[in-house]
Amino acid sequence: MSIVTNFDLSDSVVLRPVSIDDMSSVRYVHEIAFRILAAEHHSEEQLAAHIEVMRQPEYIKEIRNNSVYCAWVDGEIVGTSGWCPADDNGTTARIRKVFVRPLFSCCGIGRLLLENAEARAYQAGFTDFSVRANVNAVSFYTRAGYEITSHGVMSTNSGIDLPVAFMRKKAQFTRPVLNNHTNGSLETIAHNGWWAQHTEHKGP
Repeated sequence: MSIVTNFDLSDSVVLRPVSIDDMSSVRYVHEIAFRILAAEHHSEEQLAAHIEVMRQPEYIKEIRNNSVYCAWVDGEIVGTSGWCPADDNGTTARIRKVFVRPLFSCCGIGRLLLENAEARAYQAGFTDFSVRANVNAVSFYTRAGYEITSHGVMSTNSGIDLPVAFMRKKAQFTRPVLNNHTNGSLETIAHNGWWAQHTEHKGP
């Protein structure tokens, strides 16, 4: 479901790292995005079980530990993305917490956020990306160059499992550049250069 469709808002987005003050807004974005955008692919019990996971204290710890950035439009958080090292050979980064508020889906923001996470992981030395995609997000990652490697389930505290697809992709950057300017801005140029101009970095 998308209320705004096929309207590119990427030029209006500012990206910056999540802060402790953003946590309630971030969790709201994640919950409403999953509730609405995944509704056609999951039962009501599955939706409720996943949202319950998002409301646990451990979920906030995951956000803080996964290098999450927020996308802001006109002073509101409209999406997030992050990454962390995957538990394998040391060259793969796991892309995490890619969510966009339903009002802003199909506006280029999801792609902007995904490329942001990929470029930051690449700059940190990771050349492969993996993701555990909920079934409703498989087409999004497929369009971004990811391929399904296997299928599985995500377990929840209530004992209800959600179907997921495990997907992978090789880094596809042609001109990765990371510049820390004196004004504190972070500029990264990814393979299509979309978000290089719209990233704001505050703090270490």
